[in-house]
Amino acid sequence: MDVHLWWADLTCADAAMEAELPAPERARLERLTGAERARRAVGAALLQHAVQAHRARSGPVVVDRTCEGCGAQHGRPVVEGGPHVSVAHAGVLVVVATCQDSPVGIDVERVSRFEGAADARQDAGSGDLTAEVLAAQAWVGDEARLKAGTAGAVLPVDAPLRGYAAALCVAGEESEVRLVEHR
Repeated sequence: MDVHLWWADLTCADAAMEAELPAPERARLERLTGAERARRAVGAALLQHAVQAHRARSGPVVVDRTCEGCGAQHGRPVVEGGPHVSVAHAGVLVVVATCQDSPVGIDVERVSRFEGAADARQDAGSGDLTAEVLAAQAWVGDEARLKAGTAGAVLPVDAPLRGYAAALCVAGEESEVRLVEHR
């Protein structure tokens, strides 16, 4: 099964993208400020682009974010008729995962979020990872599994920028997953 990942670097975020969003997304963004607002706006725009590209259609895509707990529009994104969608953002990165066949979860975090991570780096000679990198990888794996709502395969994903850890979870066997990245 194919899982598509779309990455965006928010350092090139364009505020004009917000005007392209549907009314529910714009209303949700009005409650946010500053960098968080830009990150969410670009993430939402990227989500819609990813879903449209995945479905190969040109009409508007309706993304429902109804929270199962309170009914507000901040929950897991659901697209009528599929595909399954997951969104994550950290620092200056946004990533969207889509899969037509199975629930999917994606997460990304800055390694620097974890204590002592300023010195976190991979030892090129031995392949050993620091405790901070390992902690970040464990965290994103757990978050991806939670977002997918399944005990499926968790796969490490190489983020396009240094200092980030990312993971994908998809129901099914790891050998069945074909990752298609769009950077």
